[in-house]
Amino acid sequence: MGWAASAEQTAEASQYMTRQLPPLPVPETQQQQQQQQEPSGPGAADTLRAAALGVAHRIGGSAANAATPAPAGLANRSSTSSSSQHSHSSSIDDGTGLLQDASKVARVLWRLRDEWDLDPRHSEADSVRHMLGQLRDGNVRIDGALEVDRVCREKASTAGGSQRLKILSELLVTEVTYVDTLKNVVGVYLNPMREAKILAESELREIFSNIEVILAFHNDHFLPSITYAISQPDTAIGSAFLHHGAHFKLYSTYTNNHETSVKTLAAVMARRTVNSFIQSARGDVTQLGQVGLDGHLLTPVQRLPRYRMLLLDLLANTPQAHPDHDALYAALKELNTTIYEVNEKQRVFENQSRLRKIQEKVVGAAEIPLVAPHRVFKLMANFRLQVFSEHTVDKAGMVSVRRIGVGAVYRFFLFNDLLLQCTIIMNKDLRVNRIYRLESRVTPAQVSADNELRIVDSDGILYLKGDAADIRRWAQDINARLEK
Repeated sequence: MGWAASAEQTAEASQYMTRQLPPLPVPETQQQQQQQQEPSGPGAADTLRAAALGVAHRIGGSAANAATPAPAGLANRSSTSSSSQHSHSSSIDDGTGLLQDASKVARVLWRLRDEWDLDPRHSEADSVRHMLGQLRDGNVRIDGALEVDRVCREKASTAGGSQRLKILSELLVTEVTYVDTLKNVVGVYLNPMREAKILAESELREIFSNIEVILAFHNDHFLPSITYAISQPDTAIGSAFLHHGAHFKLYSTYTNNHETSVKTLAAVMARRTVNSFIQSARGDVTQLGQVGLDGHLLTPVQRLPRYRMLLLDLLANTPQAHPDHDALYAALKELNTTIYEVNEKQRVFENQSRLRKIQEKVVGAAEIPLVAPHRVFKLMANFRLQVFSEHTVDKAGMVSVRRIGVGAVYRFFLFNDLLLQCTIIMNKDLRVNRIYRLESRVTPAQVSADNELRIVDSDGILYLKGDAADIRRWAQDINARLEK
């Protein structure tokens, strides 16, 4: 099986390679010089008219019609005006012809490019599969560790003293305040609501998650540990963080559930009994201050980054000769890893939730199936599919490109490993129309001269029309879909 250009494409290319183009337009300054040298009067008008007719002949106009003499009674009166009209017309025709030529040559070039991109011999499928494999391996990258090293390099050799004690004091004070906040959330909201059965147990779990477990860890273990460490002469706070580091992974469950917590709390607040109870509890200023329940539930999400900030400041003010220096450095690197893992699990959780919602909304998506551990949602938009270019095979085994005009609007979903084209039914429902695996090119998207989004797939090439900003963003994100 071989590849060959279509007869239509060959004829079109031949036509525009052999056609005689009209002469280039004369620069304006040169035209002014010529006009100054040319005599005025009917003779000059006739000369200009003859020149215009010559241009008309060269660009393919009808010479017979253009040269038809005017009636005798109008010849003298129309000679000057006709020369001006023909000269202006020839200039417009020259420009139009050049634009048409450029447009047709561009179409020929895009067809040739379509043939190249659809030829399996030019596929980059091996590179795409390799990059997808790397994404699925999920190599962990801890950028925060670099900042720990930077702090160690840049801190002054005389670090320490009163500044270090101030940071330790801030750590202890904020830990006491944090534990009090957790106690108030559990004692003022959770337990009374459970005892009064204002909410079902499942709703309480959705709102408060594992906050009771987090409270028990900080109140019974971590707060006493750092209190003791700060009271000792060497103030070995780094050792305390290392000893309890594994327990910080409790925050992964809480952080992943926080979005659900916010939505559930907003939903139950619509009930009169729940709203009345929560507003009454919030009025207890002596225990909770002016912050609402939603604000208190956000506090655990912010706690690990707060530890990281304090430990970075502490390391910057701890001399290398200090007994706690090495333990503090190790604790910071371990905390960075934990924060990264918590954030990564949250990202994966949110992405999987989004995939499930799309799969539930789009008819036929469950058969793919759309929900997969490695799949990441990127973008969604409506585009008009202008042209679909695909290869055809004739009886002799020759392959050529066929361009099909479509003109229909579809909704497209971009993922890191595929493009989903969906039919829009009654402006509401969606059905899977076609799946593009995007396996033949590492960077399959380009923006054409007509501001169309051109996407290369092994099954065909799409030309999409839409908002210019969306076109540019989609081209960038499609080509960057395999990046970590």
